[in-house]
Amino acid sequence: MILVEEGQSPLILCLPHSGTDVPKPVSARFNATGRLQADLSWRLEQLFGFGTDLGLTVLRSSISRYVVDVDKDPATPLSAAADPLAALCPVTTLDGKRIYHDGEEPGPTEIEQRLLLFHSPFHKMLRQQIDRLMRRHGAVVLVDCQSMRSHIKGVTGKGLPELSIGTADGASCNPDLRNLFVGTLSGLKGLDLGVDDQTRGGFIVDSFGRPERGVHGLTLLIAQRAYLRHESPPFEPDKGHIARLHKVLSECFSSLIDWAEEAGRERKRMSADMRPADVPHQDAPAPDDPGEDGKTASHAGDDGVAEEEEEVSAEAPDTEADRDDEVPGSEPLVKQEAASDNNPPVPLLVAE
Repeated sequence: MILVEEGQSPLILCLPHSGTDVPKPVSARFNATGRLQADLSWRLEQLFGFGTDLGLTVLRSSISRYVVDVDKDPATPLSAAADPLAALCPVTTLDGKRIYHDGEEPGPTEIEQRLLLFHSPFHKMLRQQIDRLMRRHGAVVLVDCQSMRSHIKGVTGKGLPELSIGTADGASCNPDLRNLFVGTLSGLKGLDLGVDDQTRGGFIVDSFGRPERGVHGLTLLIAQRAYLRHESPPFEPDKGHIARLHKVLSECFSSLIDWAEEAGRERKRMSADMRPADVPHQDAPAPDDPGEDGKTASHAGDDGVAEEEEEVSAEAPDTEADRDDEVPGSEPLVKQEAASDNNPPVPLLVAE
């Protein structure tokens, strides 16, 4: 299921790895290691309790990354299943421990079902939220928020910095925004920071980060020692550490919002300057006049500026999320509450 808290500011927080739900047909095949789900972004949503005050849009999946990793490319080949850093539906933990009983790993048919049920709807909803805020502001900042254990053999080397920022080596966002984000965090006493080192960003940032079109994507990877008492079950939050990060992140995100609002105003000014004054395009229908298909021309947005017909999603890569007919069912995609015993995840019907 997809959980969305819609805000009106130009900042979206995306949490692809905070979900813990596993459909029963899958959990029954997990071994003891798989049932621990040690590689999730445990309790990460608790860091963003200030979101309402800043008008943030927060989008997260309730489904575990052990079922399907929504931050991975749906075109990832099945042969990558044994690589936990690349696998769409991993069969091992990040440090190489098996999570399924022998012979119970998902095959091609089941992986396709997981994509249709969980991966495609998540990306469709993210695109809708980006388009909604682009129409309102003209620029959007997308922060892909994740967390990880501080020390993972073969993954984190000498240890994970408390905060790591990824920008696809500077390609997923405006350099000024990158410098603002890094500069705001690098001066904080007692917090070590990594930039395009431990993370450069995953599929979400690579897919939606289009700075030339006004969508700026960044990844924020947080070491779990920065907000948990222990990086092991039951992954208990540390209230003092969370309060500290609340202050740090709220100030940082406020700066990102201010930057995005100014960037959006500048894009709208440039768009207005490029339009011929008082001379309608010869092929364009008059305002509010029906075109050939009977639909009216686009109307002005909230601030009186005509909405751009050019959606940011028009240049998104051709992924499973692009094909609306692959989204199963007609039920609403947005769920305001997490899955519970009265609202279980959709079971998989596996036919391998």
